Amino acid sequence: MPRAEILKAQTRFMELQWQLQDAMDNLVGLLKQQPVDETQVTAQLDKVLAAEREVKRAQIVLMVRLKNKLTPEQQARLRQLRPQPAPR
Repeated sequence: MPRAEILKAQTRFMELQWQLQDAMDNLVGLLKQQPVDETQVTAQLDKVLAAEREVKRAQIVLMVRLKNKLTPEQQARLRQLRPQPAPR
């Protein structure tokens, strides 16, 4: 994976983290109000959840791109290194 693409992903993660933190800070501020405005809180919660979704989406996209750059041998080695689920 080209270095530029990794740097681009890191920049995107930072932007998303800042958006998420701002959305969370705003939500906390709304929850501290007396009385709490349910409509404002739920609207802000939607923003928090959307920001979380974007962070997770970006993480998965990067993971897929990295995996697709691996050779079949590297992918096999990766599977060996992953922790195995506990037996049920």
